[in-house]
Amino acid sequence: MQQRAGSRPTELDPFDRTLAHALSIDGRAPFSRLAEVLEVSDQTVVRRYHRLRGNGLLRVVGLPVGSRVGLFESWLRVQCAPDAAVAVAEALARRPDIAWVSLNSGGTEIHCMTRARTREDRDALLLEKLPRTRRVTAISAHTVLRKYIGGPGVWAGLQGLRPDQVAALRPPGPAPEYQGARYA
Repeated sequence: MQQRAGSRPTELDPFDRTLAHALSIDGRAPFSRLAEVLEVSDQTVVRRYHRLRGNGLLRVVGLPVGSRVGLFESWLRVQCAPDAAVAVAEALARRPDIAWVSLNSGGTEIHCMTRARTREDRDALLLEKLPRTRRVTAISAHTVLRKYIGGPGVWAGLQGLRPDQVAALRPPGPAPEYQGARYA
């Protein structure tokens, strides 16, 4: 990772990606367990995690499987004026009912996933807040019926662990409730 003294890193180096991959498998694993599996010292894991977290490059969040706990999940496509998309995307990312946000199409289109507790909460965002947001030009919402994970290149940016490391980090218990799931 190239950076000047005192500057914030903007991309992950190979070990950072490996640590992020490990945390995506078990975000609750203790630093000592991560260090053992990644074959580094506890201090290295702690230092790297705190640096990534402090620079806003990594955040570990536990989210329930929405369909199991009755969440209303919708995939949104929000089109904005070019000078407003970043601010709208940042505001959406701060909301607790938004799972993820991406900025697309030349910086004018936002995609995100809502995870509302009630239909009223979902409708308040879709029918009241977003339509009244300045510089939002169009919104389309789609209810998520089923999720599929797998295929070539899925999570390619995080793949840094060997299969034995993945197996060592995978917590025991039932497999996630995904149709056609395939995990590396």
